[in-house]
Amino acid sequence: MPAKEIKPTQKRAYHKTSETQKVIFEKAMALMSEKGFQGTTVREICAEADISIGTFYNCYKSKVDILKPVYEAGDEYFSGVCSRFEGKDAVTQLHMFGEYYAKLNVDTGIDVMRVLFYPMNEWFVQTRPMQELLLSIVSAGQVRGELRSEHDAEHIVRYIFDVLRGVCYNWCVFDGAFDIAERIEEHMALLCSALKV
Repeated sequence: MPAKEIKPTQKRAYHKTSETQKVIFEKAMALMSEKGFQGTTVREICAEADISIGTFYNCYKSKVDILKPVYEAGDEYFSGVCSRFEGKDAVTQLHMFGEYYAKLNVDTGIDVMRVLFYPMNEWFVQTRPMQELLLSIVSAGQVRGELRSEHDAEHIVRYIFDVLRGVCYNWCVFDGAFDIAERIEEHMALLCSALKV
């Protein structure tokens, strides 16, 4: 019996699914930036994308799953810049981290960032490459005696993210009325002056 031939339509089906995911993502982001994550239903997304609910669940596990590509892009971004931090002191690395964090938010776009700031966002509570990078910066800085060590590195990382997310949230609330990179740099300068030995 000859080997089963893979039909070209199987590849087209995958391509169609990825195109459908893209349409769903774009329509969902547009609706969510207008109505918020929690105020947007799967049914509304399906109506806007002109697809069935079954098609939606064929492409995404849930409404939360729509946000996964945003976080994967951020993970890839921070994983890609890790090597640029090597050989620099902790304070310089913290400033660099702030710059990269601001750039990621600007590149992601204010409309998408507004969608991400909802209370039950499970992606925010996961440890991601950006948190791992910041933890390594703080830990190494404490070991080398460059950063204060009254608090453990995890505590300092949580504090820094409280500040960074607060700036980003205000940037969204005030519709980008200030330069987020400048504001983050101001805050990182204050944090660094408090943290350095």
